[in-house]
Amino acid sequence: MKVPPKPKRGKRSPFYWWRRFKSHKYLPVRAGLLARIRNGDFEYPEQFEWAEYEMHYMKDEHDEYRAEYQGWGDIKETERYIDIEKRYRKRYNKLIEDASEVEMRHLLSLEDAFCREFLFTKDEIRAIMGEFGGTTEDLYHYLEVLQTGYRGPETKNQLEYLNKKYGLRSAFREV
Repeated sequence: MKVPPKPKRGKRSPFYWWRRFKSHKYLPVRAGLLARIRNGDFEYPEQFEWAEYEMHYMKDEHDEYRAEYQGWGDIKETERYIDIEKRYRKRYNKLIEDASEVEMRHLLSLEDAFCREFLFTKDEIRAIMGEFGGTTEDLYHYLEVLQTGYRGPETKNQLEYLNKKYGLRSAFREV
């Protein structure tokens, strides 16, 4: 994994002190579901990667401290070493907690948006999302084809192609 350099201290909110990078800018709901999907509003949150970066930053700071350490005994028992560990672990834990909340919010809001956009129940949407293996945009197009039904041979062929491509077993409308 390529780790970006640690950002310099900038303007930070006291409510989100654990974030070092800029957050994702979401589109408003009125922009439409497909536009929001293309913007990445429902994708896997970046905070999980940021948390891994924190572990690399901690290791770098530990290495710097080891290089300048001139004391006796085990370096891992020193107060400064433990303080470095605490700082980065706290930020790591906050990022993981924040990312988990964001991921859950993305999944629930995507499910709700699909229910509003298409004529499927939440249980049907969950089942399709659970076995679908493509991107969110592919899922949108797959649900769109499923909802419109079989209006012609090209639509049926497209649905068969998507089923074959992603290995889905459509329990709702047989192909």
